[in-house]
Amino acid sequence: MPSVVGDVVGLLVGWLVSSFAVWLALKIFPGKQRREDFVGAMITAAVGALVYWFFHAVFRIPVISGILGFFVWLYALRKIQHVGWLGALALAILIYIINGVLSLFLPTLKL
Repeated sequence: MPSVVGDVVGLLVGWLVSSFAVWLALKIFPGKQRREDFVGAMITAAVGALVYWFFHAVFRIPVISGILGFFVWLYALRKIQHVGWLGALALAILIYIINGVLSLFLPTLKL
């Protein structure tokens, strides 16, 4: 049972860190997005995680599922944040960079 608790805590901490990265990217990105608050960032992060989980669970081929998941996530970013394709791509790149920087400073969670 402790591993289930650790998994849930790890999931929640990862979701909060990813949500922070999305929120920061939305603040850096020029213009006003539809859901620029932290709740909107949490929704965006959750949708991104669900999209990638779904495609990895269905296709089981990392390259194909990653590419399909990426384009579906760009579409979701367009709809959630009300930006164009290039805006969604720019947000995705910013989120990726911010998550990379955060991973340098945050230790790996071992519960």
